[in-house]
Parts: sequence; structure tokens; C-alpha cells
Amino acid sequence: MKKKTFRKKYSVKKTIVAVAASVSVFASCFSFLPAYVHAEPEKTLTEEEQKKLEEKKKQEEEVKKQQEQTQKDLQEKNKEVGALEKEQSAVQSQIADLNAQISNLMSDIDILEYDIANTEAAIEVAKEELDEATALEAEQYEATKTRIKIMYEQGETNYVDLLVSSSSFSEFLTNAEYIEKVYQYDQKLLSDYQDTKKQVQEMKEELEIEEADLEAQKEDLVTQKAELDSKMSSLRAIAADYDNQISAAKKQAEQYAKLIKQQNAQIKSLQAEEKALTTPTVTTTTPVTTGAEGGTAIMTGTIVSAGPNAKFHGAQYQIDTGVITSARGSDKGKEVALYAIQFLGNPYVHAGRSLITGTDCSGFTSLVYAHFGIKISPGVAYQRTQGRSVTYEEAEPGDVIFYPGHAALYLGNGKIIHASSSKTGIKISNANYRSYTNIQRMLP
Repeated sequence: MKKKTFRKKYSVKKTIVAVAASVSVFASCFSFLPAYVHAEPEKTLTEEEQKKLEEKKKQEEEVKKQQEQTQKDLQEKNKEVGALEKEQSAVQSQIADLNAQISNLMSDIDILEYDIANTEAAIEVAKEELDEATALEAEQYEATKTRIKIMYEQGETNYVDLLVSSSSFSEFLTNAEYIEKVYQYDQKLLSDYQDTKKQVQEMKEELEIEEADLEAQKEDLVTQKAELDSKMSSLRAIAADYDNQISAAKKQAEQYAKLIKQQNAQIKSLQAEEKALTTPTVTTTTPVTTGAEGGTAIMTGTIVSAGPNAKFHGAQYQIDTGVITSARGSDKGKEVALYAIQFLGNPYVHAGRSLITGTDCSGFTSLVYAHFGIKISPGVAYQRTQGRSVTYEEAEPGDVIFYPGHAALYLGNGKIIHASSSKTGIKISNANYRSYTNIQRMLP
């Protein structure tokens, strides 16, 4: 028990000593931080330079007006494209409906043609049956005529002789009955053939009427299809015209977008010329005299580069302070940003807590703000919940911009400073070099 208590006390003591050491190092870090040097007065322009400056500003204003109009034209053209695409979509919908109707008509016509073919086949069968019945009727009629002719060609005496020659009354009745049966048989056959002929004739006529009806229905459907085909042709022509209009409108929009880029470049060029006219020809940077490593005193309008003792040098480790001072935002935020850029080129150290010897991304933002008495604890996940959220359009120098697992300090005009990695240290980057998650304003 005593050993455990001793170890516990010893552990606490070590922690206190470590914290004290960290605080000591933390404080010593800030003893190396440079002081600000105020900017030189603005350049006094000659009369000729003033005229040039006014002319450049006038040109810039004119180009901005032209760009504003071009932007409006682009918006209108995009609206036009949207409206045309909406109208084209409506036409395409009508075409789809017509296609469905034409498909249904084609199906109905196919069915009618099938029924007509079957009816025509049935009519042919009926014709054959009618011809057969007519032939049988004629044959029976001729047979009956022949029999009657034979029986009556010698006159009625044949019948009398047939009856008188009967040997008995019973034979007489039998002969008379035979004569009657022959007559009835002939009459029945003839009547049957005539009935059959009549039925077949009626069936044939009904089939012909049915065929005529089917043909009429088919003709109606063909007419309807022709009308739909005509509408379809018109709608397709309209849709094709929309394609042409949309293509032309998009081409015009692309030209407007290209023109806007050209105007942007022209504006930037004019602004650069204006800046060249107003920037003093001689600017100085005062090296840090307090012994800090990698720090440089700030003068507004100068190029700040990584100091001689910094670990990294190059284009990513220098910035014109005009990027910060020309941005919109509070003076305090710009002061934070100007302070931060003094540490360009210094190393990245994971969990490090020194702007000079090394720190990580959230440590960098934490230490910069600590210099101004604003406490934000290290750790990206924690820092992203502090302050108040702003949009990218609202971002000002001094705001902290967060990326997945990373934090940076916004300088203005689309630039950031951040402790990037062990390979690149504290450097300048474009704010959109990655997709950001949120932006927090830490200043009150």
C-alpha cells in the first residue's frame, strides 16, 4: 500500500513538473515573438501619376460595369436555356404520348387485319358451300323435271292405267301411295336444297357486311394514324428546333462566361497597375532583433518571407501583406493574420506547442490566438465548435477555416496560412485547395 501511495504521489509530482515545464517553454516562446513595425506613409504621387491612377480607376470602373452587364446577360441566357429546356421537355412528353397512341392504333389495325383475313376466308368457304348448294338444287330440279316428264309425257292415262291395272283394291292403294311418296320425296329434296341455298346465301351476305364494317373500321384507324403521324412529325420538328435554340443559347452563355473571365483578368491587371502606382518604390523589412527564429517584423505593403532561420523557403513561404490589409474585415482580425505570417517556414511538429520550434495545425491557430489573450484549445474536433460560424463569402482575416482533420487561419483574398505537414511546415495555400467543412470566427 505504501509503495502504491508513493508511486501515485510521485506520478502527480511528475505531472506538475511537466506542466510547469510546458508553461515555461510556452512563455519563453512568446518572449521571442517580434514586435510590429508601423507601415511607411503612403506614396506621394506626382501629377502625372495621379492622372494615370485616375485613368486606371476609370477604366476599372468601366470594365466592372461591363462585367456587371455581362453577368446579367449570362443570367438571362441561363434562364432562357432553362425555359427552353422546360418547353422542350413538354414537347417530348407530348411525343411520348403520341407514340403510345400510335402504338395502340397499330395494335388495333393488326387485330382488324387479322379479323378481316378470317372473315374473307369464311366468305370464300360460304361461296363454295353456296355453289355446292346451288348445284345440288339444280341437279334435283332437273331430276324432278325428268321424272315428271316421263310420268306425264304420255298424258294422264299412264296414271289411270297404273291404277286400273291393279289386281286388287289393295294394290290400287299401294300404287297410289307410291305415286304420292315419289312426289313428296321430290318436293322435300328440292325444298331442302332451296333452304340450304338460302341459309348459305344469308351467311355469305352477313360475312360480307361484317367484312365491310371491319374494312371501314380499319380505314378509320388508318386515318387516325395518319393524323397522329402528322402531329408527330410537327412535334419532332419543334423539338429539333428547341435543340437548335438551346444549343445557340448555351453557346452564347459560354461566350458570356469567357468574356467575364477576360474582364476579371482585365480588372486584376488594372488593379495591379494601380497598386504599382501607389506602392512606394522602396520598402524595407526589419529583421527581428529579439533573437526569435524565423520571425520577420511586419510592414504594411511589404513581401513577408520565411526568415533565414526558418526550415522552409520558397514561393509557398512568402506573402504580400496587401493580401491581408486590402481584405474586408476588422482591424483586429487583420492584426491576428499579420502576426501569424511571421512564422512562415517554421516546422510542423505533431502535438508541438511552439510557433518557433514546431507545432501542428490546431496548435498553430491556438498559439496565434493565445498571443491576443483569446483561448481556443488545440484539437481540430474541439476548435471547430468554438466561436461562431460564418460562410465563405463572409470570411475575414483571422477566421479559422476547417477541413476534414485540419485547421488553417484565413488571411483574406482566398489565402490561408497553416501548419501543413512535417514535409512542408507552416506555409501559404489557397483556401480552396481542399473542400472545407466550416469556418469559425473566434474574435468577439
